[in-house]
Amino acid sequence: MAHSFTGSLVPCSNMWPTRAKKLLNVHIQTLDVDMEFKVPWKATGKEVFDKVTNTMGLRETWYFGLQSTKTTAGQMWIIDEKRIVDQVYISDDNKRVHLNLLVKFYPQDVNDLIQDITKHLFYLQVKDQILSRIIFAPAENCVMLASYTLQAKYGDYDPQKHKVGQLGNEQLIPEQVMNQYKLTKEGWEQNVINWYAQHSCRGSIVDRDREWAEMQYLMIAQDLKMFGVNYFLIQNKRGTDLWLGVDARGLHITEMESQQKPMIAFPWSEVKNISFQDKKFTIKPANEKNEDFKFFTKNIRTNRMILQMCVGNHELFTRRHKDDTLVVQALKQQAKEEKKRKQVEREKLEKERRAKEEVMRQREELMLRLRKFEAAARKANDRLQRSEEAAEVLEEKVKLAEEEAIFLAKQATEAQQEILRVRQENVKNNEENIMLKEKLREMEDDAQQAASKAEVGATEAYRLKQELENAKERQKDARGKLMYITQQSVLNDKADVISYLNKEENLSTAKKEELVNQIENSRLEELKANEEFKSQLNNVKSTLEALKVDSIPAEEPIEYVDEDKYQTLRRITAGETRSRIAFFHSL
Repeated sequence: MAHSFTGSLVPCSNMWPTRAKKLLNVHIQTLDVDMEFKVPWKATGKEVFDKVTNTMGLRETWYFGLQSTKTTAGQMWIIDEKRIVDQVYISDDNKRVHLNLLVKFYPQDVNDLIQDITKHLFYLQVKDQILSRIIFAPAENCVMLASYTLQAKYGDYDPQKHKVGQLGNEQLIPEQVMNQYKLTKEGWEQNVINWYAQHSCRGSIVDRDREWAEMQYLMIAQDLKMFGVNYFLIQNKRGTDLWLGVDARGLHITEMESQQKPMIAFPWSEVKNISFQDKKFTIKPANEKNEDFKFFTKNIRTNRMILQMCVGNHELFTRRHKDDTLVVQALKQQAKEEKKRKQVEREKLEKERRAKEEVMRQREELMLRLRKFEAAARKANDRLQRSEEAAEVLEEKVKLAEEEAIFLAKQATEAQQEILRVRQENVKNNEENIMLKEKLREMEDDAQQAASKAEVGATEAYRLKQELENAKERQKDARGKLMYITQQSVLNDKADVISYLNKEENLSTAKKEELVNQIENSRLEELKANEEFKSQLNNVKSTLEALKVDSIPAEEPIEYVDEDKYQTLRRITAGETRSRIAFFHSL
């Protein structure tokens, strides 16, 4: 979503005279932010451009330009030396002009871009051109590019959040590409998400943040044949309509049927001078023995735009083959320091994240162990309760046995007393002696039986008392085990905390070893990156090929489908310059 900035920026006294009273409202729109401010009526294009870039903190200004679609001649780039009011249409009601800040010139290699804001603006514009088919990209490339779009927008893949149907209404694949295959919108999203999931690499020394994802996007996009090319309609001296492409590498000519099919090219190293007169455009080769390369346009405005693009791209070509200026050196140093600062911040965040994960992991382990200890404690408590209940039963039995033994002993005592009494009576009465003897024997037998029962009762009471003592010992052991389990859980928790603290103290040494391993792994990954990417594209291509709609013709010529951008460049620059010029004039 584009952000907006509205306000009145006070002009510097050294840029515009303070006596200027008539002001012009300028609305600047980029693919990232909108700005609005007032400038003096006589402000030039460069003054407005400098104000915009200074406000945004954009230092690599040589790639950008201001463009207006509301001009008397249609879309055009603002000329730095001329006044704004002389180049654009101004509404009479609010004296406002609308300008777009866009990428005007593209580098030969996107790795030459320095500032993050420069890379971000390039990414937004290239993505918009691919989705609108200004830049043609095969279906498999579109899927890969869309996966990096998700990585740049949402960060690392999260299977709980990033599902089909939950990515909003953002366009990921060009509509023309989607119509060529038997896939629903959900099917395309699933293919994109499958590759998006492979980009995430948490904890990697190469952080997969927005800047990383946008650079991966640009590195894939720069291999597309139409990347950074501005096309103009021209004619050779025979009146044949052709396309002239101007980019960071030079000039190339394509047929009207397809801009994907360049025929010849002229690198900037072969160009010495560029000029035009009226509708005729002349390019002098570096080798003066070769004839001039001439073509014609339908109006002078086109020639002026061609000249702007040629001069700007040639300056970038020259800059690339010279030592860096002080400004570029300062920007690279600043970018290096900023990258180092971000790396330190990422390492700090990664360390905090790992520490948090370690704490959570240990917490889960401790909670698991606590649940085990609680379960063991419950079991021990149950055993203790059962032991206490058994001890109470045995104690009751012992009490009953003791009472029974006392009762039997009392009976035995009474029987002895009865025997003595009978014996005393036996002396007095001999007649009754026989009967008493019989009775005495019976009573002795009864006494003997009672004594025997008393002895058995005593033995049983003694046995029950021993069982009660044993039950009390088991109860004591159960209580001791429960106390041991409880104390052991506390001691183990303390030991875990002390161990974790010891790990934290030694973290710096372990971190160094880990970083060394990660750096070595990242280096090996980079060596395999190109081969893996080609393999990935082939996998996507083979998957989509079976779903292609046969009735829709291919957008790219069949004979050039398997020819990449750099093979095409070698083909169209082969041979001598004069032979390519002659071929152009013969078309």
